[in-house]
Parts: sequence; structure tokens; C-alpha cells
Amino acid sequence: MKVSRTADRGALRLTPAGELDLATAEPLLAHVRTALAQRPDALVVDLREVTFCDSSGIGALLDAYALATAAGTAFRIDGPRPVIRRSMQITGVLGLLTG
Repeated sequence: MKVSRTADRGALRLTPAGELDLATAEPLLAHVRTALAQRPDALVVDLREVTFCDSSGIGALLDAYALATAAGTAFRIDGPRPVIRRSMQITGVLGLLTG
């Protein structure tokens, strides 16, 4: 998984590309930790380029939410594909992660 990063007015945006699963969940969290070390006002994980997300990926996004919250940083996901959005609806985490 490749993750690009952009900054805009106090917010950091991470844009992973590819599959978000057991093999890529921890590398994504490493990017989240690095981003949070810069103490942004907000952290956005843009999922537009994520083609697949399993329960490990959803778990990583929940961990990212928890890390950001503990750091006092606003967190949200943006742009999940319909199938990923549906998985998040079914598991009950969509509102929490898009808030």
C-alpha cells in the first residue's frame, strides 16, 4: 500500500492506495502515528483510492480514530467506495469515522 500525505490549514490528509487489510493495516497505522507526531488540528484518511477493506482495515481505522482522539486531534475518513461504505454501515462504525 502506498500512502501519500498532504497538509492544508492545520489538517493532514493521508491517502492510502490499494488494499487495506491484515497486511497493510499496521503500515497505515505507522503513517497515522507519524502524522499525529506533528500535532495537526485534524487528520483525514482519504479512502478514495482504497479498493478493498476487510475487518483488519476497519480495525486499523478505529485504532487511528482512537490514537487521534487521545492526541486531541479531530479525525475522520473521507471518500470510501460504496462497498467499503456499506461494510462500515453494517459494522456500525460509519458515523463514528465520518463524523
